[in-house]
Amino acid sequence: MASSNYCVISSVFLFLFRFLFFPTEAVPLYSSHCCTDSLKFEPNRTFQTNLNLLLSSLTSNATEGSHFYRTRVGSTAPNAVTGLFLCRGDTLSAACHDCVAAAATEIKRRCPVEKEAIIWYDICMLRYSNQSILNNIVPGVDLFDAKNVSVKELKRFNELLANLLNGLASKAANSMEDNKFATGEVNLTSTETLYGLVQCTPDLSLFDCNMCFSSAIASVPNCCDGKRGARVLLPGCNIRYEVYPFYNSTKSLTPSVLQSRHSVMDLNSLWFCLAQEGSVEVFLAFVIPIVAAMVLFTFGIYSAMRKQGRDVIQLWKKTVIYS
Repeated sequence: MASSNYCVISSVFLFLFRFLFFPTEAVPLYSSHCCTDSLKFEPNRTFQTNLNLLLSSLTSNATEGSHFYRTRVGSTAPNAVTGLFLCRGDTLSAACHDCVAAAATEIKRRCPVEKEAIIWYDICMLRYSNQSILNNIVPGVDLFDAKNVSVKELKRFNELLANLLNGLASKAANSMEDNKFATGEVNLTSTETLYGLVQCTPDLSLFDCNMCFSSAIASVPNCCDGKRGARVLLPGCNIRYEVYPFYNSTKSLTPSVLQSRHSVMDLNSLWFCLAQEGSVEVFLAFVIPIVAAMVLFTFGIYSAMRKQGRDVIQLWKKTVIYS
């Protein structure tokens, strides 16, 4: 009986711990795709085998904590295939893997016999080709919010937007880090903020990254003039802006959290993460009360179960005596 109660209490404690510290991950959101219809392969041949191996390799390498990976399967044409994935720079490793896995499955469904294809999700992009992946500007996709900025605000909105995107593009292209990713914001009014995000694939040179960003930003007035939110998706880069926060603040993500995936973090690891950030007070003020509340909650359940058990035994005894 004691062993059974211990199992129940342990299960409740672990459930509450996982619920508090490991929220359910969102399903990757599909954005768009593009297939090159002029280049097709015959099913069940060498190219399809190599493509399947490539997509499997991309998915497995998305678990390594990297936001970008590029590889090639096969050594000679016409059966060699090159591919890559790019996850948004603010994305956790677990979400990156889930997005790449979804993209690898969906691209085969949407482009079943094409030798060249690309698919975009909200937080990742996956691409493959039987040729060298050098084209970073076309094809492109524009996605935008249906709502417009008011006419009287349009000029100021466009000026702020252009300055924001160009500043972020310069910052990302010249970044010494591997992800060539930048986010930022600017105040539109006293109550409204404009948020921007840009990213290009880390394998691009400074020149190619700048060219891709320039092409993407230059397309905004044509596709999305006055729109309160828009995305321009290119093979080599992407830009996005919204009037609401749509990206995560990388300042709040510690290395331990960025590498996590469905593993249970013990309290010693949590203490280390907080101490690294100089936030021991946060641990004392926030984590300990939560754990204490969880212990009291499980103890309450345990006490209730014991009381219920005693009541059942007493009732059983009375039933035996008076029967």
